[in-house]
Amino acid sequence: MALKPFNELFNVDISSETVARPVKKNSKITLDYLEWANCIKLLYEHGAEKVRYGMLKNEKGYPCFYNFNGESPFVTVWVDIDGEVYEEDYPIINGMYPVANPTQLDINKAKQRGFVKAVAINTGLGLSLWIKEEQVINSNNLQQETNSNDTQTLNNQLTTLFAQALQKLGSADEVYSMIHSNKSEMMKLYRSNDHGEKKIIIEQLKVIINGQGTKE
Repeated sequence: MALKPFNELFNVDISSETVARPVKKNSKITLDYLEWANCIKLLYEHGAEKVRYGMLKNEKGYPCFYNFNGESPFVTVWVDIDGEVYEEDYPIINGMYPVANPTQLDINKAKQRGFVKAVAINTGLGLSLWIKEEQVINSNNLQQETNSNDTQTLNNQLTTLFAQALQKLGSADEVYSMIHSNKSEMMKLYRSNDHGEKKIIIEQLKVIINGQGTKE
């Protein structure tokens, strides 16, 4: 029995085999994921006779690769379905964010996701999930949520660092003077999405806290 053709596998209803997960931590936006074990099961149910997969290894014998700058770690997964072999590079990520120093667990997760993606691209099974993922990642809703989360994170940093600077200098007016701002301007900044300006103020507050600031 041969594996079913691409178009048939693309149209297989796999909704009962998927799980919904947030696209990133604390996100209200979810995506449906096909687990590696269910992927293998579905392949056998639809004609595959032998399914194997693994990872290529670098020159040191380790299954993790990096770009020319030693950043952006990824794995290269190979998949063998009845003698047809495919390869897929997959980033080592946590949700949407790259993992700078991946653990063995991080690498194994990337291996599993890379396997499922390689199957989807080359056989059609589960490909609709990846199409939906691309649409969600590029959607305005996700961008707005990301901006909102980033704004809240920066605002929390501003609050914490301003309090520490106030404790060091003893006067809010003195802090405002050191960062060339005032209460009104700071309130406007809190309500804005000007992440660049917030990061500048955060760095100025850090200088004050570390005792390196001088009043002009």
